[in-house]
Amino acid sequence: MCSFSIFLHCQAPATFVVGDRSWIWPAVATAAVGLLSIFWLNRQRLSSQLLGPLLRTVAWLLLAACLVNPLWSSSRPRSGANVLAIVADNSRSHLVSLDGTDNTRAAQFTKALKTGESPEPVGWLRRLSQDFELRRYTSADRLLQTERLDSVEFNGQSSSLNAALRSLQQRYQGQPLAGILLLTDGNATDGQLDPELLKLLPPVYPVVPSEGQGLPDAAVGVWTVSQSAFDDAPVSLQITPRIEGAQTGQVRVTLKDALGNTIETQTRSAADATPLKFRHRPTTAGTVFYQFAVELLDAAGETVQQEATLVNNTQLIAVDRSARPRRILYVSGRPNWDFKFLRRAVETDPLLSIVGLIRIARKEAKFDFRGREGQTSNSLFRGFDKADPDTVEEYDEPVLIRLNVAENELQGGFPQKAEELFQYDAIIIDDLEADFFLADQMTLLYDFVSQRGGGLLMMAGQESFAQGDYNRTPIGEMLPIDLERRAEFPSTPVRLTLTRDGWLQPWVRLRDDETAEQQRLQQMPAFVTVNPAGYVRPGAIVMAEVEDAGGSRWPALVVQRFGRGRTGAVCVGDLWRWRLQDGLNALTNPATTAEQPQARPTVGRPAEDLSDHARACRQLMRWLVADVPQRLEVRVREEAEQGSGAVTLTALVRSADFAVQENADVRFSVTAPDGKVFELTATPSDSEAGLFEASLSAAMAGSWKVEATAVLSDAAEAPLTAALGWASQPDQQEMQSVRINRPWVNQLAEGTGGKVTELDDVEKLAASLPQEDAPLSEIWSWPIWHSWWVFMTAVACLSADWTMRRRRGLP
Repeated sequence: MCSFSIFLHCQAPATFVVGDRSWIWPAVATAAVGLLSIFWLNRQRLSSQLLGPLLRTVAWLLLAACLVNPLWSSSRPRSGANVLAIVADNSRSHLVSLDGTDNTRAAQFTKALKTGESPEPVGWLRRLSQDFELRRYTSADRLLQTERLDSVEFNGQSSSLNAALRSLQQRYQGQPLAGILLLTDGNATDGQLDPELLKLLPPVYPVVPSEGQGLPDAAVGVWTVSQSAFDDAPVSLQITPRIEGAQTGQVRVTLKDALGNTIETQTRSAADATPLKFRHRPTTAGTVFYQFAVELLDAAGETVQQEATLVNNTQLIAVDRSARPRRILYVSGRPNWDFKFLRRAVETDPLLSIVGLIRIARKEAKFDFRGREGQTSNSLFRGFDKADPDTVEEYDEPVLIRLNVAENELQGGFPQKAEELFQYDAIIIDDLEADFFLADQMTLLYDFVSQRGGGLLMMAGQESFAQGDYNRTPIGEMLPIDLERRAEFPSTPVRLTLTRDGWLQPWVRLRDDETAEQQRLQQMPAFVTVNPAGYVRPGAIVMAEVEDAGGSRWPALVVQRFGRGRTGAVCVGDLWRWRLQDGLNALTNPATTAEQPQARPTVGRPAEDLSDHARACRQLMRWLVADVPQRLEVRVREEAEQGSGAVTLTALVRSADFAVQENADVRFSVTAPDGKVFELTATPSDSEAGLFEASLSAAMAGSWKVEATAVLSDAAEAPLTAALGWASQPDQQEMQSVRINRPWVNQLAEGTGGKVTELDDVEKLAASLPQEDAPLSEIWSWPIWHSWWVFMTAVACLSADWTMRRRRGLP
């Protein structure tokens, strides 16, 4: 059938249909009589002149077939019944200069669209309107319908192409949408294509402009931000600049602070694709803003002035650091050096705050009468059941002192209620026996880690671990070491080393490179007090070990995840020797002191303790409180489908016992880059209990800040506050790449059954669309015997036969 399609004006493949079935047998009889006559009359010359009878046979069969009224039948789109959506991406990315002149993609699209809307000669859009009901749209940050496309302005701040396609699918669901003709460069700013959406779309025909030679372009490219407990540089930024159209020269990347001051600059070859790493140590809490600036340098080291665009050469980045210091409760059985040095280490850290509850006197019996020398029990109570509260010996309360606390904080000693204990982010237990805690307090600590998500660290005092009878207690179950089995104490001083896992963790190391870290470990003093751990629980990780002179090893630092929180065990009891040695080195040899182990951009406050011991303490505390949930947590969720800069502010509210709080009045105070303040009232989310949401359009480029306030149903409780910041840069996101995104348009066309077309071939595409399948079609039949070629073929065959016979002198 395909061989005859040229006679059907390039319609869809047709099928042969018998128009009048009642004439089938007469036609067969006529054909048979004619064939018999032909071969009987030409029987003498069949062997020598076979071509003539064959031509006469073809003519006769063709004429006999016309008796049954043969028809070519095919389907074609019903004229004007199917919808064809014409979508023009009018975002700013089309303003990219291809060769340094006014030859932009926007100019190419404008010329093609004006040609398509032209009445004389009839443009391709007007020709399509003869077969389809055309619906014209522009798509930037949202999909907008328009009457004409010859006056489109390319000034959109974003390319929400995925949202536009989804909107068309939802708008024409159940309607005869024959296809979507999309004029775009494929640089969508709202993520990747959804495979499920592609299954629901009609054929999409992306029309892409010409790229030309193109100017070179340097862009920020791909960047990531990570935070660690590493004291020298807790914020790490990694960037892979995108260089297009330039294989020679160099690229210079500069990291700046929010005020534009240069922090660090790195330069490398433009052909090198290795990521660049920057590290910085902020001096303040809360959201910190950075800015990347990328410059393309020529062979002489001068900045290239002419690029495809300069918009994507900068990028503003927001790094969220907790605005509220994380509070750590340190509980100790006696005053010691460890708390003194730990408190000194973190007192200048804006992200940490340590609270002390120190026992300076044990609980003692109100009276004491011992029977004989060597007995420690009161003879008056000998023989009574210790479990009977009426017969046990009465004790005075232990004497506790509170350090760095509020007026009413910890007045009753260690907390006995969830709302009192859960206000802390981590608990440290040092040199304190298990009998100090009531059974309910141990259960509360268990819930603090497993449900609230807090951190628990036990230090190696003489009454910690197994020596403190923590075995088979809720606290002992959380520790990363098994207290059931004991280990032998070291007989000689031990030295600290890192395990393989410890080397991989930035919060365990104190130096950037292995050589410097090895040297630091060798310079550490030997330790003589170790609370040996017999065995490590499954799933726990040993970060550091101690080794004696004989080569025997014991765990020194063990950590693990437990429920929603984390627990750790420090098994060395005299780490204070390390700090004393640092101080001694500073006094005896200032030139080689460890007070300033390496140069860094920000030294910190003058009173900050920069010794290795202090830095190790800060890193351990930061790890302990990392990822601990807060009562009020604010997040910013980008909503690219809702327009440029659209975000949803969310606030998760928890009660004092860290259960979700549904009854709260949550408000957001948003500060725009120009200083204007917007007040928003959040509404409860339909998807999650305790979550409150508010929508905002942050189209203005720059740094945005939000402060959330949650007023709880309990009037006696103070309102909760939290702050966050984010960077809005729609232009940089739109201009992230200046090249046509071929993979995106190819995936779109292949996933929907369409095809990618160059802008120069758009008229050919318009001519072929009426022959494509459509939701609404009509059956179109054409009688074969009405076709001129049928009788022309018959006449030609008979004429050829007659001519050959006359040349041979036959009648």
